[in-house]
Amino acid sequence: MLIGQDRAGKTSLKKSLKGICFDPKEDSTVGVDVDPSHFKVTTETWKTGETDKGQNYDAAISFDYHTAWWIADSLKEGKKSILLETATDESGSTFDSEIGEMRRQPRPTELSRDKEHIQASADAASTVSKTVTHKLPDKIERKQRNINRSTPVVPEEVATVAETVLQGDQDDNREDIYSTLWDFAGQLVYHVTHPLFLTSRAIYCLVYDLSLNPDEEAKPLVKQGVFEEFEESFNLKTNLDYLDFWLMSVASQACSEGQLREIGSKSDVLTNRLPPVFLVCTHADKLYGGDSTKLTRKIFGYLRRKPYGSHLRGAFVVDNTKSGTESECSEVTRLRKEVVAVAKELPHINDAIPIKWLKFNMALQTLKEEGENYISLTRAKHMASTVCNINEDKEFKTLMNYLHDLRSLIHFDDSPELNKLVILDPQWLIDVFKKVITVKPHDCGQMKFEDLWSKLEGKGVLDEKLLAHVWGPLFDNRETSESLIGIMEKFSLLCPWPSDDAESKSFLVPSMLKTHPPEDIIKLLQSARIPSLFLKFENGLVPPGLFPRLVLQFFQWGKGTLWSPENPQLFHDFARFYTSEDEDCSVILACHSSSIEVVIHRDNDSFDLVEDLSSKMSLATDYNYNSAESNSARVVRRQLELMLECMRNEFCYLRNMRYEMSVICPVCCDHGTVKYCSTHNARNCKEEQCLHFWYVSELCSGKKKINCTKSASARNTRVQVMQFAPWFVPTGQQV
Repeated sequence: MLIGQDRAGKTSLKKSLKGICFDPKEDSTVGVDVDPSHFKVTTETWKTGETDKGQNYDAAISFDYHTAWWIADSLKEGKKSILLETATDESGSTFDSEIGEMRRQPRPTELSRDKEHIQASADAASTVSKTVTHKLPDKIERKQRNINRSTPVVPEEVATVAETVLQGDQDDNREDIYSTLWDFAGQLVYHVTHPLFLTSRAIYCLVYDLSLNPDEEAKPLVKQGVFEEFEESFNLKTNLDYLDFWLMSVASQACSEGQLREIGSKSDVLTNRLPPVFLVCTHADKLYGGDSTKLTRKIFGYLRRKPYGSHLRGAFVVDNTKSGTESECSEVTRLRKEVVAVAKELPHINDAIPIKWLKFNMALQTLKEEGENYISLTRAKHMASTVCNINEDKEFKTLMNYLHDLRSLIHFDDSPELNKLVILDPQWLIDVFKKVITVKPHDCGQMKFEDLWSKLEGKGVLDEKLLAHVWGPLFDNRETSESLIGIMEKFSLLCPWPSDDAESKSFLVPSMLKTHPPEDIIKLLQSARIPSLFLKFENGLVPPGLFPRLVLQFFQWGKGTLWSPENPQLFHDFARFYTSEDEDCSVILACHSSSIEVVIHRDNDSFDLVEDLSSKMSLATDYNYNSAESNSARVVRRQLELMLECMRNEFCYLRNMRYEMSVICPVCCDHGTVKYCSTHNARNCKEEQCLHFWYVSELCSGKKKINCTKSASARNTRVQVMQFAPWFVPTGQQV
């Protein structure tokens, strides 16, 4: 899977790996470009299609191929006859049919080949259930309905391969590794959809453009409005920040699937954490600064020091302009070798797979090629039963999970709504979602929807009437539309939102929320009298989609009782709720990469006038912690704990979520910065992983004295625990 920012050179890198000539006018990828053909993972050029002997790579991993090899292996072992099935005829008597006496079926016409091939396979070898391993068992048993006493029909493809193998003219490629290439679009609109497709079974290439200054602000994000495009002018991310975003996306998806695996010292090739990620720096012919080694090392080191940096395997400096020429870039060759080495060591690479699973996958791919973008789970079950004799629910569920992990299809079984739909075409799914998470330019022929489009653009709120309009007939199919909405909710592409119209639902679309000027937010948070509380997540990542859902539940909890009738202030990664009892008091939620900050804010002129930190601490220590402000802090903390526990039970991808209620150390840190960071040798370091946090459980443990030894120059190392008391009840007062 190739990931990275727009115009970073992902598609050109794909061409380099495949030995295709460079195109300087290459168009940007739209959505996700999935290479339809498999390629053999080797140190040579990754070519799809046919080998020198005319064998297709897709055929080499097919049901037909592995069935034929099993037949040939069994015959080579000297068996006079091969038991294919034990069947019962209508009279109830049993009989055996043997492949040793097999006959071929007539080859169907090309136009109807796929459907007839599937049906023929169902009549003959669809239930071959032995696994694709190098040591195959002696015989295959299967049951078949309405079978007569004639010899079973073997598909032409199986018989042909079996004959070729027996004659010694067929290469045994069962030891080879095959893969597909996924090229992800880097544009903003597609960022939120990519977590649906990222998988821990993949190998990733994180692509970066070396012609850019990594510390420079990235090109402003552009969004489509109703009447014009507009820039997200307050998005101050650097080019390095976006690399961080992509690496975090891979790491968080692996965590959410519960498949983050610690490798430790078991392998010299694999990274400590899966999936492995290669940093590929392109545009080596247009370097910023002139020293590719120095620049690449800096970028790699920046990412490596992140909490999830252990996913990184290595760094490569690539010149894609040499692609398809005799003077191919040597780093591309080295990248292929590294991918081969890593692929051979992946834990799942030698998993034993039943041959009939390959047949089921082939049947689904045939439907996709015929233009079917999705099918119902009921239909998929029927196909598995009739085509492949997969009748047990447990095996069918395992099969679906396996194909989903490979992203051969998209199927979530988290809830009844999600479980009903099986997506065959990922690009179709992206196109459906794009209609909802973006604004359509003004069309004079559809002016009756103008206000609804403006509402989506300005407030990020999608009305169900607009959803019905953009999805059209798809929305009318209730079961399908509910499943699609369920998938979008799962990944927080939208969340249910209170509606002003009793006849129509509303949804919050987080990707449409604007970014607030960060400097103003920082000043606001620093002006609070009570120190901030942080929900600090164990793996260094806020689970994807957690924040907008938390904001939604937080709003619903206090609506009509605690919050002001005025709407809350909602922005990207920032929300502010005003209390109804006291208009100068509010609760603020701010999402960072590894934590969510919670602030109880109230105007206080005397406190704002105190600029000296030590004076603020003294004033905070004298503060009345039995005030309404302090009580609100404890209520908010308790409610957040309850919400997170409920969300953990509701969403399976959050069940492994671990977090601690924490506060920033006032001795070595100052308002979200480290006074002196030895890691980066800098003052006022703002890197989150460098901040020193104290768990609230430590502060209220009853210890009489807590000291911080992180700062070598601190005059007073004592942590004044009482300044954090609004967030917890001291041990002596707990009930």
